[in-house]
This record gives sequence, C-alpha cells and structure tokens, in this order.
Amino acid sequence: MSNCQPDNRRPVDYNLRRRLLAELEETTPEAIWARVDEGLPKLWMTSQALHLRRRRPQVFGPAGKYQPLQARGSRAEHVVAFAREGKAITVVPRLVLQLGREWGDTVLDLPAGRWCNVLTGDELQGGPVRVGEVLTRFPIGLLSQEEATA
Repeated sequence: MSNCQPDNRRPVDYNLRRRLLAELEETTPEAIWARVDEGLPKLWMTSQALHLRRRRPQVFGPAGKYQPLQARGSRAEHVVAFAREGKAITVVPRLVLQLGREWGDTVLDLPAGRWCNVLTGDELQGGPVRVGEVLTRFPIGLLSQEEATA
C-alpha cells in the first residue's frame, strides 16, 4: 500500500448503523437529506437500493441489461440516467455547483407505465417527465416500474 494515500478506513459501528436505519424508517426524504453531515443520505439510499434489488432480482442480476437514458433540455448535461431491464431507473445530477438545483425545461423520457420513486414514494407516469419533478424531494432518483395489477 502506498504511503501517499490516507487510510480513512475505520471499524464499522454496526449497532449505530442498525439504530440509524431503524430511525430512518419513519423519516422523510427531506429530513434525511438535512442530516447529510452524519452520512444518513448515503446509508438510507444504499439501504433502499438493496431493498429494491432484493424485491426485483431479475432486474439487477447478471443478465440484467443496462440502457443509458438521455435527458433533453437546457440542463441535460447535468443529468446521468440509466435503466436496468426497463424496470428500474437511476437518475443522478452531475456538476451540481453550476446547477443551483434549477432544472428548467430538462426532461427524461421514461418508458411507458407507472413508476414509483422508491426514495420518495412519488408516482410518475411514463413519457416525458421533468427532471426537477423527479429530484424535488431528494437529489437522487431511484425509480421502479409498478407491476400491473389485475
């Protein structure tokens, strides 16, 4: 190991992580984001993504196909988005200091169907969706296509 890089690894306090995860079950996305200095958004987002992966293993398995999604509009260069198997979509901002959380007319074309942002509980319909709508309550979107009900 090189001495040039700091080693910031430290033992994981699993009891603290369990307590924080239990707290987060009853907390809003906005309140979680407000605790960014404690690392709560990363812990919560990772937990939610793993729950989705457990519910939809075929989407995230080795055969799961990846498809980049292109944003359109004046802030399109600030969005990275991709779909897995057409059933889960990740939306993240980039170059955020230049952005100022203003998305303007920037949209993503979601595949047809009903979508749920698993990080916020917000529901979206397929077709053009404003990025600002996806990222209003939490700065990352993790969308899951709702299963059709009979």
